[in-house]
Amino acid sequence: MNKIIIFIFLIFSLLFSQPTEVTFMVDMSQQAVQAGDGNYPAVYVSGGNINGPAGLEMNDDGDGTWSLTTELNPGSYTYKFRNGYYNYWDGPGWESDQNLLAGGCASGQYNDRIFTLIANQPMTVGPFCFGSCESNCVNDSIEYVLVWSDEFDSSNIDISKWSYDVGTGDWGWGNGEAQYYTSNSNNSFIEDGKLIIQALLQNYGGANYTSARMVTKNKGDWKYGRIEIRAKLPAGTGTWPAIWMLPTDYVYGGWPNSGEIDIMEHVGFDPGRIHGTAHTDLYNWFDGSQPPGGSIIISDFNSEFHDYILEWTENSMKWFVDGNQYFTYTNNNQGWSRWPFDQDFHLLLNIAIGGTWGGQQGIDDSIFPVRLEVDYVRVYEASSQLLSEIETDDVPFGLELGNAYPNPFNHNVIIPITLEKRGIISITIFDIKGQMITSWMNRFSEGGKKIIYWDGINRSGELVSAGTYFIRVTDTDISKMKKIVYLK
Repeated sequence: MNKIIIFIFLIFSLLFSQPTEVTFMVDMSQQAVQAGDGNYPAVYVSGGNINGPAGLEMNDDGDGTWSLTTELNPGSYTYKFRNGYYNYWDGPGWESDQNLLAGGCASGQYNDRIFTLIANQPMTVGPFCFGSCESNCVNDSIEYVLVWSDEFDSSNIDISKWSYDVGTGDWGWGNGEAQYYTSNSNNSFIEDGKLIIQALLQNYGGANYTSARMVTKNKGDWKYGRIEIRAKLPAGTGTWPAIWMLPTDYVYGGWPNSGEIDIMEHVGFDPGRIHGTAHTDLYNWFDGSQPPGGSIIISDFNSEFHDYILEWTENSMKWFVDGNQYFTYTNNNQGWSRWPFDQDFHLLLNIAIGGTWGGQQGIDDSIFPVRLEVDYVRVYEASSQLLSEIETDDVPFGLELGNAYPNPFNHNVIIPITLEKRGIISITIFDIKGQMITSWMNRFSEGGKKIIYWDGINRSGELVSAGTYFIRVTDTDISKMKKIVYLK
């Protein structure tokens, strides 16, 4: 028996201590590289378990990027890049704590970068801009276009945009939550132009509390973009409000393999601390590994509205409150286990009561009812992404209109068209009564796929009212029409 135990121990030791290849990359294009330990410019990657403060010297790739490929034992590592020689930890030449903190990628008491190396899974760490959480030093600003929104201006919840998760789920929705989620009008409703999700002390369905969990699944699903929710949060021990996202199709399998994005979480026993987190196959509480995340203190979270924002691209996710970035999670191009965020996700809004996190210090029954108030939800996509989607649409030749995008729209709508040949087309917008709102003409020097826009402005230069409109495109004797819906 002892021999078997020793054999198994040796096998596990070999598996989990086997050195694994890791490549570090840093963009030094905006830095004057200083002399290192020798009399020549040098850049280093340094950490407590990466050759200490002396670090490992990197190689100049000749394009502004420096890299180093080495082997390390599996485990978690903290590190920083260093420009030139060092006199002491975090002295001249080291990356700035303040910059890493501001970018949301600092970890631990020394504000270092961090990564986890898995046995037999070679990985690339970076590239990062030196002294920044960005993947490169070129500040490519993104122009966003609103593609989906709910301003909650109507008297009832728009069921074309929202559905409900109902019940207690499996083991309290996987978290031991104490509430029963309903679609009842006392748990979710519109009041004074705000969506109200209300948790009540109410015996219902075998639970002592009721609340609502609203979802956009199959009614609002997005890959990449800027998601912005203006909200006022509930307070009180036992509350656990969340604004978050789940995969629509679970491309990589069930939770946590296909990921989870927590745009905002707050637990009532720790008032004012707002959390943003990414859950993946590699980083999740279920397996005992801490998911990457950050937090920021918002002292008036329950008395004032704040903007909770996620900016999500193929390279990174960034979390903000009121424009203040507090965390970044970067795609290291190491596959779905670290980055399953290349698929459609949908939005969820809810107040959980109790549970493994929210209920760590019990539930104070004297606080009820409690409310999550939402002023608006707005989803934007990069204009370059929209144009790419339109350009790859397989629209037949002739004068044809593709589907308007976004539709419904707010501020701008894009209508793809296909022309058989060059020429002049006439565009006219009508309201539902058939009255002309505006018209204009476009000249195209060649045929093919084109794009026309309308910004919701009428002939008098005023924004039109919310409602249904029709766009007619005419080329000589050929005319095509599409219905569009304008939101305010």
